[in-house]
Amino acid sequence: MSLSKQLLILISLLFLIVFSASFVISMGSIRDYLEVESEIHMQDTATSLGLSLSPHMEDENDPILQTMMSAIFDMGYYREMRLEDIDGKTLVSLKNPVKMEGVPQWLINWLPMKSATASSEISSGWSISGTLYVSSNPAYAYLKLYKQAKETLLYSVIIFVGAFALLMLVLRFTLQPLKAIQKQANEISSGQFTTIDRLPWTKEVRHVAQSMNSMSVKIGDTITRLNQRLDALNDNLKRDGLTRLLNQATFTADMKKRLSSGHTGYVSYIKFVDLADISKQKGNQLADTLLKDMARILNNAVAGNGHAYRLYGAEFAIIYDESDINLIQSFAKNLQQAMTELAEHYEVDDLVHIGLVKFDRTSEFERLMPALIEAYEQASIIGQNAFFIKDDSISSLSEQEWKAAITHAINRDTPEIYFTAEAYNYDGPKPVKVMQEAFSFVKDKAGNTLSVGTFFSMAQEFGLSEPVDRCIVNKVLLKMEQDRISCPVSINLTMDSIDSASFHKWLESRIEQSVISAELLTFSVSAYAATKNLKAFTNFSRFVKSLGANSLIKRYSADIIAIDELRHLHLDYIRLARDLTQNIGSNASKPDFLEIMHEVSRLLDIKVLAEAVTNDEDFAIVKQAGIYGISR
Repeated sequence: MSLSKQLLILISLLFLIVFSASFVISMGSIRDYLEVESEIHMQDTATSLGLSLSPHMEDENDPILQTMMSAIFDMGYYREMRLEDIDGKTLVSLKNPVKMEGVPQWLINWLPMKSATASSEISSGWSISGTLYVSSNPAYAYLKLYKQAKETLLYSVIIFVGAFALLMLVLRFTLQPLKAIQKQANEISSGQFTTIDRLPWTKEVRHVAQSMNSMSVKIGDTITRLNQRLDALNDNLKRDGLTRLLNQATFTADMKKRLSSGHTGYVSYIKFVDLADISKQKGNQLADTLLKDMARILNNAVAGNGHAYRLYGAEFAIIYDESDINLIQSFAKNLQQAMTELAEHYEVDDLVHIGLVKFDRTSEFERLMPALIEAYEQASIIGQNAFFIKDDSISSLSEQEWKAAITHAINRDTPEIYFTAEAYNYDGPKPVKVMQEAFSFVKDKAGNTLSVGTFFSMAQEFGLSEPVDRCIVNKVLLKMEQDRISCPVSINLTMDSIDSASFHKWLESRIEQSVISAELLTFSVSAYAATKNLKAFTNFSRFVKSLGANSLIKRYSADIIAIDELRHLHLDYIRLARDLTQNIGSNASKPDFLEIMHEVSRLLDIKVLAEAVTNDEDFAIVKQAGIYGISR
């Protein structure tokens, strides 16, 4: 119940209590007044009428006695008039029945009134000749009392309605700032650190609003500072410490992104023939200088059309976002020329060999490195600082075969589901499972297992993402029902389904049909996929929240989605990219990164998960950082 309603009810109750007490006391006082007034009136009537009758009491049969009494009695205020002689004999008796017309019975029962009776002795000369009795008719007193009660109630109701309307108006203006403060609090809890510009005029509420503004600004500034630190740490995490080229983990992530999004291009694998020998002969310092010069050449070679990487030691790579073979040959020749000049500068005959492999939407990441090494070996046979371009497909299937395999999987409902990446919370004495991932694997008609990443990428290319997602979600729910799963499960979706109104409608209907509680369902997409349409993902997060389910972004790193952006997405979970929680001890930036992520997630009320933390030292650091769930 709102505060305004509580105040209205309380004030109305107080008004009712005060009015009731005042009304009861008022009615009682009026009744007492009418009774006393009636007694005085009856006594005055008896005395004055007795004096008027006194001269005529010598003849008890004189008709003037009844005439005079009837003239007074007919006024109607009397119930009975009776004249008795000295012996108690009734000489004249006049009676009027009590009629309470127009007076409700409840008033008579609530405020009973006594009928006032007065008497007056009548003297004839110096002796008492009779007694006159006069009794009042209470009907007239009740009528006056009832009229007074109605007027009191009427004016009280008018005053109450006017006061109630005025109170509502005052409360509306008084409590309006509280609604603004409530809205601000909700926005702060969802990561929107807004301030109230129009401060309320009520002193106490104004102080609350100022405190809320101060808190909002401080939290927003804190997240901004943490985001700036994360940007710096994330850049260190992505790059090789010596050459400042992007590192191997970044190469893997970037390559998978391109494959999943259907890009076409070439990958170059560059390796020193014998870097260890150069370092031994010319010294480590010169070898480091050589590596830096190598990095400069590679960066110049891509010229904004790709990225250069140092994979490990003497191994380098370039992702070149160009598929025209003529341009690729020109690129390879220029790179070869630069390598030759570098070799001459350092007085080395055979410095490197270069292998180039084409990739497209059918390519599989698992086949990439073997193909690159094969191309490198071919280049080493050609000659000094030579290159070799491998145009063979690194896919197990052609495009049409992929389409047939995807259609077969949908029509025959062949995808199989198992649960993996079980994440536990280690804050308590015993680990508690807090999340697991529903992983699907698919086979072709011949029973061969297909690459899942390529399967979904090709499904998206052929416009079959939504049917595939429906199939997968349905299979997951059936398996959860079959296995009686009581732990939250993350289910991967494509952005096509995330942005599809028909999928939303189907998902709502399917969840309603399932016996699985919606709170056990967590729908996830990769951070890279979410960036393609953050608005659609935000709307989907709100949608699944309305169903009671959750949303998750996986493979998260600050360079893909900034911390500032997270507060707009209405997220429940974040699962960090694997490289952020592996080999932590070898990179001083990673512990700081995890600590800041925990702090930011706590402020934004988002749970952070770490995946595949197999090393015990890494696990100890991740646990110490306060990460919500860790899978090993």
